[in-house]
Amino acid sequence: MNLTFSRKDNPIRADPLRAKPQNIIVDLDNRLIQINWSDGCESVYDLTLLRRACPCAECRPWVHDVGKVGDTPEAVRRAVGEIKSVSDVRAVGAYAISFNWADGHVFGIYDFDLLRALGRCEQDQSTDNNEMKEP
Repeated sequence: MNLTFSRKDNPIRADPLRAKPQNIIVDLDNRLIQINWSDGCESVYDLTLLRRACPCAECRPWVHDVGKVGDTPEAVRRAVGEIKSVSDVRAVGAYAISFNWADGHVFGIYDFDLLRALGRCEQDQSTDNNEMKEP
């Protein structure tokens, strides 16, 4: 299944250098999502990784000054990433996607910067390695 996103930049975060998803493929059987980015990168995500990385305040309470930074609730650490249908993955404007997880959790908005960081591709890693080298 391919989700199509508008290629128009969000006016608040307009940056022509940011890669945008060209399509998103949802593999329910293997519980994977593949994003093909506009710069040629291809990222594959395990749904459990995405569920446990949910950026909402319930899953990351320290964002709202509750608890210790990085102290993820036990329920989130044990969560299993499962969706029932491809319609459980939805575009959020032109900057993110959200999930209707089978466990009832629906609050996380996964912006493209977060997704890119979670699913780094080889070209990102080689760029990082080149930046680390001294002249």
